[in-house]
Amino acid sequence: MPHAQKDLIQLHPSDNVAVVLKSGGMRAGDPWAAAGREGILLGDVPRGHKIALRDLEPGEEIVKYGHAMALATQPVLAGAHVHVHNAAMPPLLQPEETAPAAAAPAMVEWSGLPDTYRGYRRESGPGGTRNYIIVAATVNCSATVVKAICRHFQHRDLAVKEVHGVVPLTHGSGCAQAIGGDAYQVLNRTLAGTIFHPNAVAALVLGLGCEGTTFQSILEARRWMGQRRELPIEHLDIQGVGGTEAAIEAGIAAVERLFRALPAFQREPLPVSHLKVALNCGGSDAFSGLTGNPALGVASDILVSKGGTVALAEIPECHGAEGLLMARAADPALRKELQRMFDWWQDYAERQRVSLNNNLAPGNIEGGITTILEKSLGAVAKAGTSRLTSVVDYSEPIDAPGFALMNTPGFDPVSVTGLVAGGCNLVAFTTGRGSAYGCAVAPHPEDRHHHGPLPAYARGHGFRRGSRDGGRESHRGWQAAV
Repeated sequence: MPHAQKDLIQLHPSDNVAVVLKSGGMRAGDPWAAAGREGILLGDVPRGHKIALRDLEPGEEIVKYGHAMALATQPVLAGAHVHVHNAAMPPLLQPEETAPAAAAPAMVEWSGLPDTYRGYRRESGPGGTRNYIIVAATVNCSATVVKAICRHFQHRDLAVKEVHGVVPLTHGSGCAQAIGGDAYQVLNRTLAGTIFHPNAVAALVLGLGCEGTTFQSILEARRWMGQRRELPIEHLDIQGVGGTEAAIEAGIAAVERLFRALPAFQREPLPVSHLKVALNCGGSDAFSGLTGNPALGVASDILVSKGGTVALAEIPECHGAEGLLMARAADPALRKELQRMFDWWQDYAERQRVSLNNNLAPGNIEGGITTILEKSLGAVAKAGTSRLTSVVDYSEPIDAPGFALMNTPGFDPVSVTGLVAGGCNLVAFTTGRGSAYGCAVAPHPEDRHHHGPLPAYARGHGFRRGSRDGGRESHRGWQAAV
């Protein structure tokens, strides 16, 4: 059955399932052949979904990518569709059981590939990939004024100095928080990390005047984070200037002053070691773990080999792949921190009376993903094979070069926000079903301010990123100007 062999793929020699590749899926009665086995399909199976390569007993592990990703809940015959109707989450194995500590991966010599990108040099820290003036709200009460100020500059010609926009940084918090508490600290360091981001060249911080998060608390968070970047910055309060309309006028005037004081920026060749790339995925389907994520993993390994940084996040979507990450940890302290992080999420799910498998979305299931374990095994592929060099909490600075892991939820907007606040100046977002998320501080690379290509190895066909307004998509990923 030569044609049938092209319709399926077994991803690992130990897998007892194969993935349907045939466009439009396969139909009951179709011949199938994979891994030296063949038969007749027992039912319709959509593209990207799995079939059993042999008979499976109830309770038997279903293996994909060489790892257990589900248990059979009933007898499954060879050639049958394997999915949520006959498979379910297995009990979580301990990371020590799933993957012992591994030797450091052999680093490939990526000779002949560019070592520079065209970016913007900063006085301290990594170079920028864009130049933005940030208008930040300290509290939800000032968000409307912040947006009004930024709207004023939508049609203002800023290109004479190669400034790419005036962007709002708003949120729904900033008050009614316990001063010094966890939520307070997260908000302040997220604001600080974004305001003093490598892509920011000036900032206006705007408050109401009576909130808990203030310009001073943001500066204190900045000092705690070890942020050394200096940039022109102003601040004002709505109450202090006499109300909403007055604050909008004062804010516009402040941004105008900041812009006039800026130099004319120019791109120049910078080492790719300046790049910190946020890795994220959304709208995943079965092909995310077969195509886009592994391709991004290769690009990640190349960047790390040249001194750059990649950062994985979405901890609930690493559930079940803990052992793979622990095996890559550079030292025992990182393994211990990983264990603490995953234990926290497991405890959190139990306290909420939910399973981490609930992170699986209906679109993921329709696209062929059966459990969160299957999704996780594909998701961690984005980070390639490099050693794990740092583990950081949400929006904390990602200072160590190499492969970093940030503690974020498995929700794209929240995850990317934390990664960018941690210093990522690029976002590589893979998607299976068309999810698009744009982040203004690290925007879509194909916006109207296109200034030249990334190195060739950073071009990943099949990656899609949303534009700043979330409306446009691209199949060329982080190919264009950074």
